[in-house]
Amino acid sequence: MIFWYEDLYMDDSVRKHEERCRKTIEKRSVWQKLPWKKSYYIITLAKNSKNLFEIMGTDEMFFRYYGYTDIYIVGVAREYDSAVEILIKILTKGYQKSSDYDPRDEFTKECFHAGKE
Repeated sequence: MIFWYEDLYMDDSVRKHEERCRKTIEKRSVWQKLPWKKSYYIITLAKNSKNLFEIMGTDEMFFRYYGYTDIYIVGVAREYDSAVEILIKILTKGYQKSSDYDPRDEFTKECFHAGKE
């Protein structure tokens, strides 16, 4: 199931069409892999406890594995470089507040809500 962060981070091109973007991501079908379909890059909470976040393309989401696992989406971007910029913004903002900043404390699973699946 897909869970969305309450205050989702987005780049400008995604922000213009937020609802359409969310619907596209939630579909997760093999058709999303077609070259004329829009794909996005999502920033998720990491599955590995040693990492903080993962950046992955939505065209990977049609694999069966993602249908059985929970995905906690923190941010969405149209291009990979924009996703990296969003991630830098998240971490910079946190470390400016406090040098003891830990993203795991801010992005708890209670801060997410379920998608429309």
